[in-house]
Amino acid sequence: MGLDIRTVLFDLDGTIYQNLTFNRIYIRNLTAGTPFASWQESLLAYTEEVFAGRRLIMNRAYSTLPLPAHDPESYFAALEGALLPDLSYEELLQQEHCLFLGDAWAVLALLGKTLGLLEGPRLDAVYRMSRRDMSQEGMEGDKKLRDAIIRLGKRCETVLVSNSYEDTAWDFLCQLGYDGIFSRCCFSAGKPSGLEKALNDMEPGILQEPRRLLTIGDHAFNDLFPLARLGARTLWVNPYPAIHKPPCDGEVATTGELADYLDRL
Repeated sequence: MGLDIRTVLFDLDGTIYQNLTFNRIYIRNLTAGTPFASWQESLLAYTEEVFAGRRLIMNRAYSTLPLPAHDPESYFAALEGALLPDLSYEELLQQEHCLFLGDAWAVLALLGKTLGLLEGPRLDAVYRMSRRDMSQEGMEGDKKLRDAIIRLGKRCETVLVSNSYEDTAWDFLCQLGYDGIFSRCCFSAGKPSGLEKALNDMEPGILQEPRRLLTIGDHAFNDLFPLARLGARTLWVNPYPAIHKPPCDGEVATTGELADYLDRL
């Protein structure tokens, strides 16, 4: 490919594994025991419309301020109107009550925040319950991708960088069969704003030659933009062909395509 890459950074969720049905798990946990429990199917159908490119605009930012929620359709109409101006990465970092729709998790978080269901300790509780329930589904990693990452590790440093908590993420990696395949792992990375510090704390000097660094992820604002502005190469993982696309150097849709890309590096 003509790229002189020394270090490859991988996101976790939506990148080294893909689960295109976890929105059902998350919405169930989000609404359980709340006045919105009867909205589950409407919320699920709405997220599917978003992933199909027919509602909201992926890879744009939305206000997370609470919205009127008398019934699903009026709430969805209000949500469409919460779109923020098309601001730069630096400008978005300064915004309060703002969420960039970079991946499926962000869409679900936008629903939860605008419905007032992710306040205080509930934010962490819903995330952990959903991660637990995903693990209980017995998910397995893509062996083709696993082997490609191992081969890549003989030519480059491979680093897993995730905002997930180490305890839940490590258990999940083990379940996927991906434990021990990365040169380094960085959890609770604080992406996007804390990414540079997290990487430098992990390995001082890792960002000195950004053109020799490739960052791979499905959430452009968290995984790609912070390092692209320094000169790093970017690969976007996107299983939703109809959504609005962010700037990136390359794109793959599946873990199999990602494995093929890595073998060509």
